[in-house]
Amino acid sequence: MSGDQPADEAIDHDPVAEENDLLTTLEANARVRELVRDTRRELDALTASGADDLELARLQEKLAQAEAALNRYPSGG
Repeated sequence: MSGDQPADEAIDHDPVAEENDLLTTLEANARVRELVRDTRRELDALTASGADDLELARLQEKLAQAEAALNRYPSGG
């Protein structure tokens, strides 16, 4: 799966974006990577706790959309 990263990977944010209160493409990428990481964690936790199929499907769709965004706009790193 493209965009795979360890669940505990630190995600670097764009210092220019933070310093100037801007949403740069680098910062947007970092935020989407965080969303992917956090959604994977939530999906794993809900799967382990026996969540219902509808709730899991919702998270799987959210994860697929976030991963698709990463594929369209790679970090270049």
